[in-house]
Amino acid sequence: MRHELEAVLFDAGGVLWDLRPSPEELFAEALADRGVHVGSAALRDALNRADRLLDDEFARLDVKDETGFWRRYDGVALAELGVDLDEESFSETLSLRLRETFAKVESWVPFPDAVPALERVRDLGFMTGLVSNASELARRVLRHLDMERLFDTVVISEEVGVRKPDPRIFKIALERTGSSPSGTLFLGDKPATDIAGATGAGLRGVLVDRRGTFPDSGLVRIRSLDDLEEAL
Repeated sequence: MRHELEAVLFDAGGVLWDLRPSPEELFAEALADRGVHVGSAALRDALNRADRLLDDEFARLDVKDETGFWRRYDGVALAELGVDLDEESFSETLSLRLRETFAKVESWVPFPDAVPALERVRDLGFMTGLVSNASELARRVLRHLDMERLFDTVVISEEVGVRKPDPRIFKIALERTGSSPSGTLFLGDKPATDIAGATGAGLRGVLVDRRGTFPDSGLVRIRSLDDLEEAL
């Protein structure tokens, strides 16, 4: 029902941007440091399972203290891999590497389909927006990647004081774009954080499931932004 659509909003990490090295690669490196080597397919399956099992908890994550959550996450992945390591020590090491990587502007790169998808949406005449649980780093990444020009509005949780899945962050985006909830599409990669939050605010939600993590979610789901027009 493209004729009813007014705006398309995007999440950042996992939807538009990829991390280099990826969390999967950093996990493998932390294992290798302890003399453990696992296949990439097995590791991806383990992380996918952790994502599925802890998706609801991730949506409730207290960003002031994420230690316990990520320890449980790493524990699920290690158990799935059949690896017996000290979870606390392993998680501390991995979390430090992840934080160091996250904090670097140059660690974030656009997925190959990101800019073409944004340009296509704009060519079709729809408003575009970014809605992200992020810090001011997201602004710097946008400038570094020359992507600010592709958005009519950018809503960052640290700036507005509210995070997904709280519907208020989506309502802020709606106010800025001037679009109606039913005429706005949101694309995110986390069911409980992104899609539940968006639909709770009355938007249409589409799950961008690049790794095939949530095949049984029952949500409208695409594997790539190359398939975006199917959801418009």
